Amino acid sequence: MLAVGKELLIGRTLNTNAHWIGKRLARMGSMLKEVTTIDDDLGEIASALGAAVGRSPDFLIVVGGLGPTPDDMTLKGVAQGLGVPIRRNARALALIKEHYVRRGLQMAMTPARAKMARLPVGADPVVNLWGTAPGVRFVKDKTVVYCLPGVPVEMRGIFRRSVEPEIRGRMGRLHRKYVTLKLEGIFESALAPVIALELMRHPGAYIKSHPRGVRNGVSRIELDIAVVGEDAKRTDEEGEAIAREMTKSVELQGGTAKSAGASRG
Repeated sequence: MLAVGKELLIGRTLNTNAHWIGKRLARMGSMLKEVTTIDDDLGEIASALGAAVGRSPDFLIVVGGLGPTPDDMTLKGVAQGLGVPIRRNARALALIKEHYVRRGLQMAMTPARAKMARLPVGADPVVNLWGTAPGVRFVKDKTVVYCLPGVPVEMRGIFRRSVEPEIRGRMGRLHRKYVTLKLEGIFESALAPVIALELMRHPGAYIKSHPRGVRNGVSRIELDIAVVGEDAKRTDEEGEAIAREMTKSVELQGGTAKSAGASRG
């Protein structure tokens, strides 16, 4: 993911979009591998886009900078990074006009508004039912690139409607088992070799400890366990087996482990 916007870098805006996308992908059984936050600068956008595509991810999601103001230059930077021109896209312009009609607004197509219809050559506009600027989709080699608005309600709406179905189609049907354990009476340094052993036994699993401090001399840790697989029954069984094995190991060291919840998807 590329998150574009000076407001993210100066602390004016919290990057909730990256948090939401990462969580959404994890629930699908996929994973957000990298998030890069960059300034509203043509050179920075072009360089980051080129570097990201060069790593050949399945999907690259660019968020922010699609609006009408001068600092919204994401699509121009993306085009520059791909080495293609940027031109007015007739379908994108029609979508912008349709948005105003739906809102009952009669808006002149000013240069600022028409700017939102200027797409990299070869890109397709993506319907945005929640705002004015269309999303953008194009393919570079094996990577599908989506450019989405930075406004959270717009980004989430387009992601659910257009991006997520394509990602699910690429992955196939996956099942996910997620378990959280609350541990007490064991320190993370003592837990580390137990986690390492379980990861050797279950190399495809995700096991991560989150220290929650020490109260009255008692260490508290939350432990996340996630397993993804093509077979629902086997995925459930593996997740539950890891939770049992971790619980037993913690109890052997004098600690306690209680389930804080489990889910599947």
